[in-house]
Amino acid sequence: MKKYIMLIIASICFTKMNAQTSKPIFNSFGLHYSLNGTGDMKGFDINVAKRKNINKTFDWYYGSSLNLHFRGATHTIIGGNPPTLKFQTFGIQAESGVTMKLFGNNSPLKISTSPILRFQSTTYPSIYQSSYDPISNAWRHTIIQSIPNTLSLGYKVQLELGLLKMKKSSMSFSANFQNDTRGDVITGLGIIIKN
Repeated sequence: MKKYIMLIIASICFTKMNAQTSKPIFNSFGLHYSLNGTGDMKGFDINVAKRKNINKTFDWYYGSSLNLHFRGATHTIIGGNPPTLKFQTFGIQAESGVTMKLFGNNSPLKISTSPILRFQSTTYPSIYQSSYDPISNAWRHTIIQSIPNTLSLGYKVQLELGLLKMKKSSMSFSANFQNDTRGDVITGLGIIIKN
């Protein structure tokens, strides 16, 4: 967990340092509240990207996203405290695609789509069993199958709505949806700041 937090802080610092140069490596930073699956795993997503204008209708972008999700599975014991199993899923992905400005270059409404290459590491087992032992008054958890690390292909769709525009930067509300060959569905709501 400490390694993930340090990686996030390093990414933010790296982005801010490069944003001060005349030609920054990244000119877009996004932060989203995120759900993995049907909403049982909650977390956040950080995205950095480089966006380049093609014409008044399309932009091209490339970047990466880092996300972290958590889940707790509880079991009810009559007359006792419910134990909680805690799971974490960490993912990092590369993405590159196009952004369409729906009503021209100055439109506040944009939609982006891209293929993604995603690496995911999880403590969540593919198949596990939980059984209650009344003699010891305890739950036993047995992991039957676990696939901790996977590499998958997928797609991502993102909708942006401009909120604020300043001299050289802007802030947008964004909603995104993605799916991959592992079957993971990730959604997010948040903001994107562009220089």
